[in-house]
Amino acid sequence: MSLFGESPPQPTATQSSLFDDGETPLPRDSQPSLFAAENTDNAGSPWGLPTPKKSSRTDLVKSILPPNQVPEEYIDTYDALLTSDRLGTGVSLTGVRKVLEASKLSSEVQSKLLNIILPEGIENTESVRDGVSQGQVHVLLALIGLAQEDEDVTLDSVDERRRNLPVPSLPSLFPEQVASDEQQQSAPSTPLASKTLGEGAATGSPSLRPRNRRDDSLVDPESDPWSSPALHKGHNHAVQDNAPTKPNGSSIERSKVSEQGPDGSHIGNPGPSTPRDAVPVSSSRRNPIHRTESGGWNSFEDTTINAFSNPGEGSRNDSGETDRPAVTRRVAGSGVEEVVTVTLLPEKEGMFMFQHRNYQVSSVRRGAKVVRRFSDFVWLLNCLYKRYPFRQLPLLPPKRVAVNGSHLLSDTSFLERRRRGLTRFANALVRHPVLSQEQLVVMFLTVPTELSVWRKQATISVQEEFTGKVLPPTLEDSLPSTLSDTFDTVRAGVRRSLELYISLCTLVDRLARRNEGMAADYLRLSLALQSLSEASESTYGIDTSDVPPLNAGLQATAKHLTTSQSLLEDEARTWDDGVVEDLKRQRDALFSVRDMFDRRDRLAKNNIPALEKRIQGNETKLANLRSRPEGTVKPGELEKVEEAIIQDKQTIVQQHARGVFIKECIRDELHIFQSSQHHVSRLHQEWSHERVKYAELQTDNWRSLSEEVESMPTGE
Repeated sequence: MSLFGESPPQPTATQSSLFDDGETPLPRDSQPSLFAAENTDNAGSPWGLPTPKKSSRTDLVKSILPPNQVPEEYIDTYDALLTSDRLGTGVSLTGVRKVLEASKLSSEVQSKLLNIILPEGIENTESVRDGVSQGQVHVLLALIGLAQEDEDVTLDSVDERRRNLPVPSLPSLFPEQVASDEQQQSAPSTPLASKTLGEGAATGSPSLRPRNRRDDSLVDPESDPWSSPALHKGHNHAVQDNAPTKPNGSSIERSKVSEQGPDGSHIGNPGPSTPRDAVPVSSSRRNPIHRTESGGWNSFEDTTINAFSNPGEGSRNDSGETDRPAVTRRVAGSGVEEVVTVTLLPEKEGMFMFQHRNYQVSSVRRGAKVVRRFSDFVWLLNCLYKRYPFRQLPLLPPKRVAVNGSHLLSDTSFLERRRRGLTRFANALVRHPVLSQEQLVVMFLTVPTELSVWRKQATISVQEEFTGKVLPPTLEDSLPSTLSDTFDTVRAGVRRSLELYISLCTLVDRLARRNEGMAADYLRLSLALQSLSEASESTYGIDTSDVPPLNAGLQATAKHLTTSQSLLEDEARTWDDGVVEDLKRQRDALFSVRDMFDRRDRLAKNNIPALEKRIQGNETKLANLRSRPEGTVKPGELEKVEEAIIQDKQTIVQQHARGVFIKECIRDELHIFQSSQHHVSRLHQEWSHERVKYAELQTDNWRSLSEEVESMPTGE
């Protein structure tokens, strides 16, 4: 008894309610499990507030089974899933569904496994959008193996079996491999379900040996004319026989690099300096997103403009993720844009804390494939700042991002975003009519050796482009008198548009994540309906005559939900590689114009008024000196004053000419930027076409379902 009456009785462990999620969790102190504490969010807070967590449940699932602690079959399965069902830097939900279906487990168990590796909630949408990571796939395979051995399917069980992980039996996942293995093995082998990591250790199985990383980097590293050992340190390349060598950038003939026909193809034989057949371009993802001349991002055929691509291939980084190369596209128009592909190489280079990542930069049109590091991109941009300060210089992604005081330098998602930013940077350079012909840019894209080695050997000029240039007599008069007002108008519009495009990129990116989250929920709903069909016979045990058509309808709904999930996933992928990247391209262009105007404010100043004032003073001084009697003027003083006046007048002429050139340059840059509105038009046209296509596919899917469920019993 208390002042306010008796307290209601506390529910016991045997009580359940309509909204119970499951068994009542034990108190935190009585739970020895590594993972069970996640169910008590408020147990440690005296104010009933959620206790801050160092890492979420998803992070724990990703890190519990690193690649160096799992059987080789786990890694092989993950590699195969990346080849067939890739999303972001991981495996798509379609690949996860295939693994679950191949396990032959009940729908209820499949749903439980899915909820373990992908906990429900909006906070997990980001992980779904970036794909299911290698660690999550490892946990899924371990859970399937435990379920097939009739053991508890929990993260605690996986942690206890860390040194003796079961290998699941998934014969229907890769039927071709199973058939070939059966043909090669004459003696009966141990079933996959009974093989464990511990048995492999006892018999010296190769699954315990360090796994060599696959690498799709340079085709012929021995063609390095500088013989630089650090360039391919740690790389495992296959050397082609009789591969043509590539000369140093200083000896490349400019005509061979830039001589192209009106359709973008090379004119004549490119010669030994550009071995086009020895430069395969990295592949894109499954169902690659590309633009055809008729428009549209995604058609379900692999018809990119790259004739040398190898679909499904990709290099793996040290975290086990496969690096996704940039998407090859065409644009509508009379010609084909040059496309530069930037791929993150898997190995790090350097020692201990001074390790860095390398990127493979490929250009089919230039016939080159080179390795660059992030600092090389920074060096190139700094040189362009000095030489072309009044042009649209592209935006570089940050080297690192700090979140809550932690620098995301090795985060897979951040590395992918930075790679995409470097791809936009490189393609913005080659699209620019002036910057694409700059010798520094050409050398950056074609010199096959390390850039630091080439910089020591080559003579590099970073003088401003107007230095020593003579002002044509008619140029100043040809510029409109309202040009300054036009600059102010465009500058204000660019600032406003930039703010809006930043918001647009965020919103569309959020919509793509929501599609991924909806696809995950559709998969959960499909598994739940399949489990429901398994329980129908016992649920309606009095009269089971209507159970078969009822189950047929439930299974049909589950099947069409799975189809809708695949469509949502493909649409989200299309958004990620299509409209999101196109919006970011336009956003970066606006950034470049805004920064160009800011640099003009800082660097376009002159001191002509001060020079004119000094000239007037020197002319007065010169007149006084000449009016003096002979012999009273020091020798050489007249000549010194006259020379100062001449130099100041020449400086005024040079600064005036520079100001005219700056106005002309910015005007030309705005004309170049003007063409970006056509890119915006194509962006919206293609996005609308994609929306219509997926809406029609979804409509056909649900219409087919409505016809199949008509036979379900209604009691009429």
